[in-house]
Amino acid sequence: MSRGGGFRAVDIRWGGVAAAVLVALLIGGAGGAAGRHYLNSKVASPPLPGVTAVRAQPIPTVGVGTVVPPTVLPDHILLQVPFTTQAPLNNWAQHQESCEAANLTMLYLYWNNSKAIVIDPRSADNYIRMIDGWKSQPDLNDTMTGQLAQAHWGYSYRLLPNDPQVIAQQLSAGRPLLAEVRTHALGNSHYPGYSSHYEQTGWSVPHFVLIIGYDSTGVWLNDSGISAGRGYHITYAQLTHAIASLDQHHPALNEGNVLLLVAPEAAPKIKPGML
Repeated sequence: MSRGGGFRAVDIRWGGVAAAVLVALLIGGAGGAAGRHYLNSKVASPPLPGVTAVRAQPIPTVGVGTVVPPTVLPDHILLQVPFTTQAPLNNWAQHQESCEAANLTMLYLYWNNSKAIVIDPRSADNYIRMIDGWKSQPDLNDTMTGQLAQAHWGYSYRLLPNDPQVIAQQLSAGRPLLAEVRTHALGNSHYPGYSSHYEQTGWSVPHFVLIIGYDSTGVWLNDSGISAGRGYHITYAQLTHAIASLDQHHPALNEGNVLLLVAPEAAPKIKPGML
């Protein structure tokens, strides 16, 4: 179901794959969660085809002078957002719960004008470990993730409806969006166990992905959970299904059919005579 291009074939050692699958079958859910990443070890680094030049705009401050006039939205936007997996040094056993940190790392470097296509692995690992240290629990919901960025970087956050028009509005302003989903419900067959463990607990788990583009049929994602997760495309229906799957199977994380915007906030515009 994904159609992102430009990925090189991954050199797979099938003996290791068989061992990982066997362990997952023997020990169940936790093994499945660990095994779901094991197949992937390389990230392709050429630029994504079809990247559009967009000036990233901070979140407008509510108040005088901040009303943005309506504009005609482009049919297609694809932002060049720096990518990392959540285990950039391939130490997946230590980073099974690091998707929030990986997504915030991508966003932080994007908003700080990084020109990286794939983030240097050691630098990414340092950021991810730092952000993991800020977390109050292994799995965060949308609000908790936004609050983390607010508390430590001063960013603002908003919960927005999961709607194609909203996605187009935000990405046209250069603002990527986060979606909290279940992994295998995304429809990306690169996930190990996708065909045989599609919605099985321990294989399909809570996860964050970063929406970096849209067109008339769906969205492009940066998915830190797999090495082949940079810039792949899914339909709007698949995105909605993945969010609903999380809400159904993990009610403690459920905040509805929403997306999370995390970004700097623009300085208020002060008109002459207001001081």
